[in-house]
Amino acid sequence: MIHLDEFVDGVSVHLGNADASNVPRLAIVFAARQALKRFCDESFAYVVNAFDPLAGTNQVLSPNDFHLSVTDRRCEIAIPDDTHIIKVWRLSDECCDAQGLSDSIHSYPNVINLPADDSKIDNVVVSLSINQTTESCPDFLYQRYYDGLLSGTIAYLQLMPNREWSEPNMAQVHMAAFDETIRKAKSHISNGFLKGRPSTSIPATFG
Repeated sequence: MIHLDEFVDGVSVHLGNADASNVPRLAIVFAARQALKRFCDESFAYVVNAFDPLAGTNQVLSPNDFHLSVTDRRCEIAIPDDTHIIKVWRLSDECCDAQGLSDSIHSYPNVINLPADDSKIDNVVVSLSINQTTESCPDFLYQRYYDGLLSGTIAYLQLMPNREWSEPNMAQVHMAAFDETIRKAKSHISNGFLKGRPSTSIPATFG
C-alpha cells in the first residue's frame, strides 16, 4: 500500500501558484482520500480475488488476493483495514456477471450473503472501496492511475473555499481529467466481466 502523502510532491509541482508550498500535508491527504474514494466508488477498479485456504487448492496469493471463510450461507473475506465491498463480480469460475451478482448481497464491510446453501465458492472476485479513515492507496491503483488520481486530488484542493490555494476556475481542468480517468477505468473493469464469456477469457486480477 502507498501512503496518501505520496501525492504531496505531485501537488507541489502541478498546483501552479505561489501558494502551493503552503498547502498543509493533512489537506493534501484529505483531498487525495476524497479523490481515491470517488474513484473506487464509481470505477469499481479496486478489484481483488479471494480464495478458501481450506479448499485444497495450491493458489499462491498475490497482493490483490485474500483468504475467505464460509459458514453456512455467509462468506467472509479478509480484506484490508479501512475498506469495504461495493460489488460482487464472481463467486466461482463458472459464474460471473458484467453487472455484478444480483443474488449475492454483500454486507458492510466484508461479508457476502450467499444465494444458496450449496453455492460454489472457488474464486471470488469483488470490488472494494475505501473508508474515510484510510491513509493509503493500493499499489496497483497508484501505479496505473496516478496521473488521474493526482488530478482529482488537485481539483479537490482547488475547490476548497477560502484557502490560499483555492482556484475554482483551474479546478475544472483537473476535474475533467479525473472524470476521464474514472470513465476509462470503469470501462476496462466492466469489459473484463462480459456475461457468458468463457472463464479463461476473464482476467482474475487487474493489478
